[in-house]
Amino acid sequence: MDVDSMSVGGYSRIAGTNVLERAIEAVAPGWALRRSYARMGMEHARSYDAAKMGRRTAGWKATGGSASSELSQGLARIRNRSRDIIRNNEYAKRAVAVFGSNVVGYGITITPEDQNERAAWKAWSESLECDASGDDCLAGMLKLGTAERFSTGEVLFRRRWRRLSDGLTVPMQVQVLEADYLDEMRTGPIGNSGNVCILGKEYDALGTCVAYWLFPEHPGEVAQSRLRSIESQRVPATDVIHYFAKDRPSAVRGVSELAVSLMRYRDTADWNDAEQVRKKMEACVIAIVSSSGPDKQLGLAGEKGVERMRPGMIARIGTSDSVSFNNPIPSSGGGEFMRHQLHALAVGAGITYAQLTGDMSQANFASNRMGLIEFRQMVEQEQWVQMVPKVLMPLRAWWREAALLGGVKLGAVSKDKYAMPRKYQVDPLKDTLTYKEAIRGGGRTLSDVLREDGTDLETYIAERKHELEALEAAGIVVDTNAAVTELGLSGADALKHTEPAA
Repeated sequence: MDVDSMSVGGYSRIAGTNVLERAIEAVAPGWALRRSYARMGMEHARSYDAAKMGRRTAGWKATGGSASSELSQGLARIRNRSRDIIRNNEYAKRAVAVFGSNVVGYGITITPEDQNERAAWKAWSESLECDASGDDCLAGMLKLGTAERFSTGEVLFRRRWRRLSDGLTVPMQVQVLEADYLDEMRTGPIGNSGNVCILGKEYDALGTCVAYWLFPEHPGEVAQSRLRSIESQRVPATDVIHYFAKDRPSAVRGVSELAVSLMRYRDTADWNDAEQVRKKMEACVIAIVSSSGPDKQLGLAGEKGVERMRPGMIARIGTSDSVSFNNPIPSSGGGEFMRHQLHALAVGAGITYAQLTGDMSQANFASNRMGLIEFRQMVEQEQWVQMVPKVLMPLRAWWREAALLGGVKLGAVSKDKYAMPRKYQVDPLKDTLTYKEAIRGGGRTLSDVLREDGTDLETYIAERKHELEALEAAGIVVDTNAAVTELGLSGADALKHTEPAA
């Protein structure tokens, strides 16, 4: 910006100022200086193309509200449309299945250090007793919750206390709730407590979530109980786990991972339907008949002069009729257009094109492997940044509290070990050799590799010891025995080699 060398009142005056600006300078120099600095800042901001006002940005309307204010009007609509897309679009359903099967799979193994606690936790988590509805074990509830988190953006786990007389091993169960239970109309101050409610979540003066306002039943339930009020009730935050991923620091609710692609899912499905209808119409018209006879008609004779058409039909013609055959023109670029749309849908869902479509023709071994590496990094981020601290750790704290009340003898509180579901290898032989050399070289530990394989060192040692003892007792030698592979001993000598010294 060019600045005039003239100084007025101790400050430089911007060249090109109008009469009003000069009048302000004479009357209120300080105000004029602040106006000049503000104008310079505006000009500097507009040096970014995205900040300029013009023809290209005329229809670009961007709000400056918080995440909650932007969600307040459309949260339920996005959630309902996401569910509709998943119900009626095979690619959306596939995206949800891929996310859930990779994040949770057949279950996340949690191993407490205390032996008594380990056995009691295993019995509770692997039975249907842990689910308030009695339908799933813990792995099933986590998979259900993860799929709901991906499809609608959020899910709730609610602690339900039970009586000791109910006969449960631990007097507590967990209920999986959809986000519809959260009363998002509860927004504003809560009485004179100083707390404020934002989209169904109550916060204190420090900004800590202290309670959730939940409906006693699903607002859209087909058979609601007449004995229950449809008004939301306050539930302490200590009894609720809200599983969602923040996309902004001000976000208090989650948004569907499919939200960015909902319009594309719908448009792609409409385009595909239109193409199929067009092909059916082309198949119905094989020949076009031109006739001078008044009694001639196209198609098959129907009742009351109504004509009927069917695929492959040719009309009746007379001696004075002429026939021209229909020659359907195939749509060019349809397959490429569809692949482009599916690529965009895969990017929006955070998965690879091959995972979304099952089409491996667009990728070779190297590119597919690189895509899986990046995808697994995103899965691990979900597991260790979202699932473990936000869901599994609070669940373990709930269980320990209930187990103590139920009379289960527990040791001191110790750090749990988490083993994520097995990552199936693209090239098992090469990957196994890589792991082997990494362990030998000291770059990795056996425990680390076992955790990637979905187990833990303690379980491996117990199973390995039992297996070797059973094989030795049966007189069977396998080449996984180091005495055979490293020392080159025969089967009989290997058995002698493993016998303890007298």
